[in-house]
Amino acid sequence: MIIDSHVHISNLGEEEKNLLDVKAELLESMKKYGIDYSIVIPDNVPNPKCADMETLPEIVRDEVRLFQTGTINTFGDIDGQIVQLEALLIAKKICAIKLFPGHDAFYPTDESCQSVYELCTKYDVPVIIHTGMNTGDVDCAKYNDPKYAVEIAKRYGSLKIVLAHFFWPKMEYCFEVTKDIPSIYYDTSAMADSEVVELSGGWDKVVEVLKKTVLQKPNNVVFGSDWPMCPVGEHIRLIKELNVGAELEEKIFSANAINLYKLRINAD
Repeated sequence: MIIDSHVHISNLGEEEKNLLDVKAELLESMKKYGIDYSIVIPDNVPNPKCADMETLPEIVRDEVRLFQTGTINTFGDIDGQIVQLEALLIAKKICAIKLFPGHDAFYPTDESCQSVYELCTKYDVPVIIHTGMNTGDVDCAKYNDPKYAVEIAKRYGSLKIVLAHFFWPKMEYCFEVTKDIPSIYYDTSAMADSEVVELSGGWDKVVEVLKKTVLQKPNNVVFGSDWPMCPVGEHIRLIKELNVGAELEEKIFSANAINLYKLRINAD
């Protein structure tokens, strides 16, 4: 079984495309690459080209192969959004909450994020934190340095923190800073993207860092691709080339995600 824990329903093309059509493309991609389930992450602001908190529930409704997370705009009505997120958690409609430091100009340690951590702790769901630089924007990484995740982990002992994108291009640094924190997890989203690989020291270096992480924290790495921005097939190849054996490979591809996000998998 393979679970892609990091995808978006996003229209990357210039042509007008209904997001329902993008969902169909996602399901077709999942079939092509043998992905059994995906976790869809919404944009944290209204976006006609990417499913957001308002549009995503309707788009994925009744699709048992797609789970969803929540997210928050830290510059919006925090209290109102927390009420909405709590209702979704109670109804088990979302399996995590995503923060976008670096996409937006805030630090994970900002006061605006505290209610998110408290909510995730209360309902024992992970918080996912965007890390690393963005294409053409190196400076944005100052907002999502993994050292802030370490601070948060020490403040909220039971909070599970998932670092997306492994703070590329400084993957070795990300590993060293966080390796001793049991409550910090990693998804592999974007790690096999050609730009990320090139700027992070090459394919062998990415494999080396990820393999060290898997061997030291075998329960803390989950497979993710960042579809449609990044290639699913290359991310599957990345996991295969770790050569860590069938048991650890199964953990990365599915078992860790099921445990971390408490996914209700259809037995059929």
